Amino acid sequence: MKISSVIIFAFLLVGCASTHQSVSLTAEQATTVAMRLASDKASTLYHCQPFRNGEPARFVAGHWVWTGLQGYGHADIQATVELAADGSTNNVDLQIL
Repeated sequence: MKISSVIIFAFLLVGCASTHQSVSLTAEQATTVAMRLASDKASTLYHCQPFRNGEPARFVAGHWVWTGLQGYGHADIQATVELAADGSTNNVDLQIL
């Protein structure tokens, strides 16, 4: 009786364990999300939304990386956006060059 209770309890624990699989984005989806995030941050910091097209995001070491470079007055804004495989934001970095 005790062994069957332990087995049933073990199955319940396994069934309750999270089987959530992260949904991976396509390169096109990751690029779109990254450009939107970069433009949103540029809008907040510099009152412009310069990132509308660019190179596709690359999947590197388990996460998406997108970089963009856009003219801004007499300078350029460089954006680097890192996204988790499921699209959640890891980092949005803007630099004036």
